[in-house]
Amino acid sequence: MAVETENKECRAELEHMLLEIEELPTIPETLVEILRIIDEPTTGASDLAQIVRLDPPLSAKILRLANSPFYGAGREVADIGRCIAVLGYRTMRNVAITLTVASNLLSAVSRTNGRLDYREIWRHSVITGAIAKHLAALAHDSAPEEIFAAGLLHDIGKFVLALHAPERYDAVVAERAESRRPLSDVEQEHFGFDHADVGAAFAESWRLPEILTRCVGQHHLLHGPATERTPRSERASAIVALGDHLAHVMERPTSDLGGDPSLQQPARLHEAAGVPQSLVEASRDGIRESISMATVFVKLT
Repeated sequence: MAVETENKECRAELEHMLLEIEELPTIPETLVEILRIIDEPTTGASDLAQIVRLDPPLSAKILRLANSPFYGAGREVADIGRCIAVLGYRTMRNVAITLTVASNLLSAVSRTNGRLDYREIWRHSVITGAIAKHLAALAHDSAPEEIFAAGLLHDIGKFVLALHAPERYDAVVAERAESRRPLSDVEQEHFGFDHADVGAAFAESWRLPEILTRCVGQHHLLHGPATERTPRSERASAIVALGDHLAHVMERPTSDLGGDPSLQQPARLHEAAGVPQSLVEASRDGIRESISMATVFVKLT
């Protein structure tokens, strides 16, 4: 009962925090419409194309992606309708959600002038997403593109904390760099919750799909070994967690983002994701190629 009460109090505090952040952008109308389409079974690709066309910056980014090696259209794609045919409805939907969320948060946090290296966090997130998508394919996940989107958004809670309390979060970032303890531990001490908790609360407030919200909130949890009975959301968050770890190992960030591979338990991460270490080692060239092609996302926000 005490744990349940504590969780409710933490949830209430998170919701209050989100309401009081003046710098936090309101949910963009484009995203509202995209999420509405997801919820309505009678809508489809043509409805999504119509909404994206009304947002020229988003349209330009999606067209650039459709013509990049990451999605390999093969020939030039010049129309949003054709983009959906090339990328697929589900992929287009996830790309539109991810770019809208990331662009708005990155733009807001860039004005805080804090210690948080938000550009490097985004680069790390892109690498995490690329690796997670590759791992998802190795794990025979039904929708690797969703896990890619979850990887791109897994650290959004850091941006929200930087917007909520710039000076306090600067102190957290500085203390983490000096102590070398896990960033989540320092965040818990200062705020009573960490960036994963905040990210999940933000994702819920913007009504993002459940799989994205779960992965954002659980990417620091250490799940048990994956089995056939493991819920997909748990397996997906474990894949994102493994992708996050491998991103720190294979493409070490140029500034301190709070992650330390030496504090992780790689064997358990692999077990939870259902992707053996031997399989990852055999796929390293493919993973590196995925990372290289995904860099187009770094320049889109």
